[in-house]
Amino acid sequence: MSALDSLKGCSLTGTWIDVPAHSVTLALRTPAGTVPATVYTLVLEGVTDASFFDEDGAPWEGADVSDVRSEHDEDRLRLDFSFGREDAGLTVTCEKILLHRTREPERG
Repeated sequence: MSALDSLKGCSLTGTWIDVPAHSVTLALRTPAGTVPATVYTLVLEGVTDASFFDEDGAPWEGADVSDVRSEHDEDRLRLDFSFGREDAGLTVTCEKILLHRTREPERG
């Protein structure tokens, strides 16, 4: 999924879980200084499992996506996000993903 590769290096700015609708929404933003600045909204629909994991348990200084991996079969898609290290991340199993990209106007 090459579109998901564009999320590497982005900062997680928000996470919303709508349990009755079985959806998870992630808001991400390109690193400061990136021109043009880009905001991504990743909507995961038909979610059957979502889990957060962190071996350390200490608050993160930042939530930058260091890796995104995906596995899929005919019915399900599993996304694994790592935040800075392999033992801290988010895993979601879903039926469908929607990726929205908004480029912010350059200030000048």
